[in-house]
Amino acid sequence: MYTPTRRTLMATGGAAALGGALTACNGGLGGFGGGGDDGTTTILYGWWGSPEKDEALFAAIDAFNAANPDIVVEGESTPWEGYWDKLATMSAGGDAPDVIHMSERYILEYGERDALLDLHSGDGLDLSSLDETVVALGESGDSALYAVPAGLNTFVLAANIGLFEEAGVEVPDDTTWTWDDYYAASQAIADAGFVGSNYGSGIESLRPWLHQHGETMYTEDGTAAGFDEATLSSYLEHLLTLREHGGQTADQVSEGAGMPIESSPFANGQVGMTWMYSNQLGEIAAVDDSDMKLMRVPSQTGQASEAGMYYKGSEFYSISAHSDEDQQAAAMRFVDFMVNDPEALELAGMIMGVPPNTDAVEQASSDLGEMDQHVLDFVTDLADDLTVESPGPSPIGSGNIQGIFDRETLELLYDRITVEEATSNIFSSINSELG
Repeated sequence: MYTPTRRTLMATGGAAALGGALTACNGGLGGFGGGGDDGTTTILYGWWGSPEKDEALFAAIDAFNAANPDIVVEGESTPWEGYWDKLATMSAGGDAPDVIHMSERYILEYGERDALLDLHSGDGLDLSSLDETVVALGESGDSALYAVPAGLNTFVLAANIGLFEEAGVEVPDDTTWTWDDYYAASQAIADAGFVGSNYGSGIESLRPWLHQHGETMYTEDGTAAGFDEATLSSYLEHLLTLREHGGQTADQVSEGAGMPIESSPFANGQVGMTWMYSNQLGEIAAVDDSDMKLMRVPSQTGQASEAGMYYKGSEFYSISAHSDEDQQAAAMRFVDFMVNDPEALELAGMIMGVPPNTDAVEQASSDLGEMDQHVLDFVTDLADDLTVESPGPSPIGSGNIQGIFDRETLELLYDRITVEEATSNIFSSINSELG
């Protein structure tokens, strides 16, 4: 973690201390934000971070500030763990950052409770170069735009090519492989003394499995699970099958819980394959010198078009509804810069996913590094195999569902509960959270 500074305040202290600190220095409450004596408007941008991401975003902030002398953007970073508790505390006090880094999991949670500005309601943010389906990723059911994607990604497998080579295992063809091929590759890596694969036991790796069975994560109205218990049971059986074919032990899963991805066993060359978001590959590759590549999700049939993959907004920009008008106007200009300006996209690279403005990406892509170019090519080429529409923001109440999955699947891997018990616990918990 960086040495604490004004820019990294969010990374220090507890939620209560943070709320008090920002009440004294942010927004329209008379401290940090607002207009200065020289006519400038100062705004705060808060995000969950990592060393590589922080470096990129601070560079983009500096570039914006240099080009916009009437606005001063200050940035604050915190690790994912604790970010949402802190944001909840600040938002409850009407004192959130002016520009809020948002996850699709919480867009409706905050937007429907009047904490986020409807981005359709202001000026300064040009969305004309973004596809309508991309803009819709941040919209509510009544078309209020609570967030705009910072990037697009997809949930995938990644392979450590160096470890495959060391183990003497051929990397499967991800355009034709099945789940049996995946298990076989994991087992072969384990036979060579490594861990074959992690599980990806949360809801993101469940979604393609559901799509392959013609089902969805949530019902259309977002009030219940959109899948049958039998399909969930088959997914949990799949996790146990992987465990018997070189998957991580339950202890390894427990030890890695909450570990930053750049510190994970995969990043340190101990695991052959991992489930991850496509935009995370750059952070991992910066740790391990081995060649790495993204891979499509295995399918039931060996046809990539039937793998159930989809694009999603990797991360989003939102603007606080509690900031004053000048701050909101400045925030709109900053978000516009981050979404549309080739300089910003060049500085950020693929760290937050493939930028949604394809025109600006083309202008910036000539300067991309090798790994960023691989991510861009993979996500772009994947379009031909996508047969599932990108889901909109997750329904209100869904924020705890990932934790429920993590808890129940770990209990399953420890053999403390059966597949039937885990299925019942997960299914009833989802409906309880959403109902």
